[in-house]
Amino acid sequence: MLDGKRFLIISVFLASIFVWQGCSDTVIDPFSNDGQYYTVYGFLDVLKTEHAVRVIPVTRHAERIESTSSAQAQIDARVFSTDLRTGNRREWTHHLIHFEDGSYGHVFKSQFIVRPLRTYRLEVIRSDGKMASAETTVPYISDAALFEKGPEVFSADSTELYQDIYIPRIASPWEIQGIYLWGGGGTINRRVYVPHGRSGYRTEDGGWQIRLTISDDQAVVRENIQWSIDTGDISESTSVGISALGIQLRILDEDWDPPAGVFDPEILSVPGAFSNVTNGYGRFGSIGLYIQEWNAEHLSVALGYDF
Repeated sequence: MLDGKRFLIISVFLASIFVWQGCSDTVIDPFSNDGQYYTVYGFLDVLKTEHAVRVIPVTRHAERIESTSSAQAQIDARVFSTDLRTGNRREWTHHLIHFEDGSYGHVFKSQFIVRPLRTYRLEVIRSDGKMASAETTVPYISDAALFEKGPEVFSADSTELYQDIYIPRIASPWEIQGIYLWGGGGTINRRVYVPHGRSGYRTEDGGWQIRLTISDDQAVVRENIQWSIDTGDISESTSVGISALGIQLRILDEDWDPPAGVFDPEILSVPGAFSNVTNGYGRFGSIGLYIQEWNAEHLSVALGYDF
């Protein structure tokens, strides 16, 4: 059974896109919406080698598929993707997936490596040649030199430490994580990733400002160190220290951000308001990755480590 969240990067986001569908037990009637053939949603991810999109035919039938014997359990569709730089075209494999809520859905999968800055075209083609399509360009920030770190700021009693980070040209960051590299005994070095959600804010010039709460994040780092002791990787007496820190965040393609970065159902519930599918509805996007790390050995003792 497949977790439906595989197809929802942000549940509120995709739910908002389809609010207009949820008001009825049927999808858009093709006879009153001529030229719209499929609802498509899914994404390409640079961190994955298997990708999936969900496809819903635009018909008079109810969208929800209750069993494998339902009429809707069959689909007249073939899915192809093309790397527009190389011209490489591949067909995706159809699966009728059983979701956690008990319903079924048409999911097409394909295995390949997604390249940053490449544009991929997705085509969903009916047997009569009618087609819905969408394109996405995988995001990537090429000029790391524009990355800016603010000063390391301690509170008056030195119990709290933070650092502000500015990243240019970030259209829409998600899953922001602080990175901490700790080591001990000369035999172990581990990276710990501390979730920060979508903290920070968009700057007037289109960048993103993040506050890395370094001292607060150490609780997660120390949990990882304790786990290493409990599993016997290091001993209680092993000296440990922080050698580097950094940030990692996921970047949605530049067309995948709502107006002003606000997920307003009044806007997103309008059919087609946030869709990039030609002759259809929904969203086909892509997710990139941004990572920066820097030396932090000078902070280790101040954070309570041995060296």
